[in-house]
Amino acid sequence: MRHKIALMLALAALAGCQSSTDPSNANVYGSPVGQRVVGNKEGVMISNVWNELDAFPVAERHCKQYGRSAKFKSSQGYRASFDCV
Repeated sequence: MRHKIALMLALAALAGCQSSTDPSNANVYGSPVGQRVVGNKEGVMISNVWNELDAFPVAERHCKQYGRSAKFKSSQGYRASFDCV
């Protein structure tokens, strides 16, 4: 039983260790499950966000890689889309 508890604690700790250098992941809320970032120089979609204001800094960072700025496009459920202009 102790081994199972130790394993669960170790897995929970590792789940919070996301690589900040991975551009496809972000962690806006500091939770074990971060945001998924998918895009290119034309635009980006941020998944697992409550609203576009929370997603905007992540989208802006993505678009800056291409010398562009993020412009909100749409929101559906827990996803926000941005154009890189």
